[in-house]
Amino acid sequence: MNLQEERLRNHLDGYPFTIREVRHEENGWYVLTDRGRKRIIYCQDENLIRWSHSWREYLVNQGFRHVERYLVNGQGEHWVSDSTGSYALSDYWEQDYGWSKRNELQMEGYRTFGELLAYIHLCFDSVEEVYRGRYRKKGTLNETRLKSSYRHLHTITKEIESRQRDTKDNWLLYNLSRVVERVRKAEALYEVSGVENDRTPLSFAHLPLSSLVYWEPCWYITGLHNPVLVPRHEDTVALLEQIHELSGTEGVNQFLSAYANVRRIPVSEKSYLLALLCYPLPILSGLESLSYSPEERERITAGFQLQGQREKVLQCVTKIRALYEEDSG
Repeated sequence: MNLQEERLRNHLDGYPFTIREVRHEENGWYVLTDRGRKRIIYCQDENLIRWSHSWREYLVNQGFRHVERYLVNGQGEHWVSDSTGSYALSDYWEQDYGWSKRNELQMEGYRTFGELLAYIHLCFDSVEEVYRGRYRKKGTLNETRLKSSYRHLHTITKEIESRQRDTKDNWLLYNLSRVVERVRKAEALYEVSGVENDRTPLSFAHLPLSSLVYWEPCWYITGLHNPVLVPRHEDTVALLEQIHELSGTEGVNQFLSAYANVRRIPVSEKSYLLALLCYPLPILSGLESLSYSPEERERITAGFQLQGQREKVLQCVTKIRALYEEDSG
């Protein structure tokens, strides 16, 4: 981030506190004031900072008081913009997921994050305007990627069939047929989701557990500035996989149940969520080549193990009927 301190100071003069120092550190820009340390948020796209501001204020209006919000300046503005971009200040908490390793806090944290994500999604349910700025990207799934997956799997299968095979080759060949089935299932779900036609609201491409901070006795949501936006539920899958790694299906169910208490997932979103979990990304990521070096075999095995964990998450997502609108089947 290339900030001009003099220009920035002109913006900072509008805030109702005394600026003592502007400081650049490893994790970003900060100001030291007579009312504590503040984070400087800079974004080249004003529409994205507006998107980010919207869900923060929505959470506060829903009763979540401990949200990293954009502070109001003397002109009543939450951010200021010029030819270089938009600037905002916030009170903040450093990201930390230490709570997720404390047994007495784990499940409460998962429930809290489930509610928070549901409210963030709910915030944009009635927003018809689609964000098309520079921070918008295609999601994990799209028609091009699905077709590429088929070609890649076909090429690998033919390569294995054309050579003298051993037991491990036969094992891989058998499982590749099941991988193709998962891609086919993901494709069918993707087609009915409407994502290819921009009918799915946008949300975070990734959401780390460390964005939820526990500072006794309260939970705080922090960070998540300048996110890449993709079709909704990439963030849901990211959280579910992090939770499953730490706490298994019990933690996943706690998160999903809390989400369902706030918001029901409509048909199209359900299709995309299931498509993301069906798509064997961990396996395909490990099948970059078939040199069959020890490292290659290890990567392939790890990919199948990760996909096994994803299948367990998929089972949880499928079983909780209360998570979906009644007509979603």
